[in-house]
Parts: sequence; C-alpha cells; structure tokens
Amino acid sequence: MPRRRLSTEAREKLARTQASLTALAQHPSWPDFEDEIERKSMRIEKHVLAVTLGSNKPINPEEISYWRGFIQGMRWLGAVPTGAENRLEVYLRQQGVQLEGVVDE
Repeated sequence: MPRRRLSTEAREKLARTQASLTALAQHPSWPDFEDEIERKSMRIEKHVLAVTLGSNKPINPEEISYWRGFIQGMRWLGAVPTGAENRLEVYLRQQGVQLEGVVDE
C-alpha cells in the first residue's frame, strides 16, 4: 500500500518533533532517567515475586498483566527518543525527502 505524502507543514512538524525527541536522549540527565526506569522495573518485579511466593491464594492474573504492561510502558517511554531519529529518517526517505548531511552506517 503506498504511503500518503505529507504536506510541507506536516513534514516540518514531524522534523521538529523528531529533533525535540532526539534532544531529550542527548540531554545529560537522560541516563539517569533510563536508570530510574530500570530501578522501578526491578522494584515492581521483586514486589510481584514476593507477593506471589508469599501468598497461599492464587495470584490475580489481571494484576500481573497490569504490572507487566506498566513495565513495558515505562521501557517504551524510555525508548521513544532514542528511536525517533531512525524512524523519522526511514519515513522521510519513503516520502522521497532527500536527507542532507546524513551518513549511512
């Protein structure tokens, strides 16, 4: 299925958004944010494990699904800025936009 072409205004907005997301990943505090995501994930996993092992009743599958989704959401949030540039470049190439100064590795 052919992709819909973006207007100039939409392409510029997409480029601004990508630049903002890329800047987030390059901010000096970004590694602290990623570390906090991992620490929070580990705390949740330990809590769920403790509740599961320490309970005589069956574990609530909905609660497990909730926490699994929560952890996946945090990790997705942390990955958005680092993947933004690559996704935008692929999309713009598909739209026929020439990317100046981009070196393929």
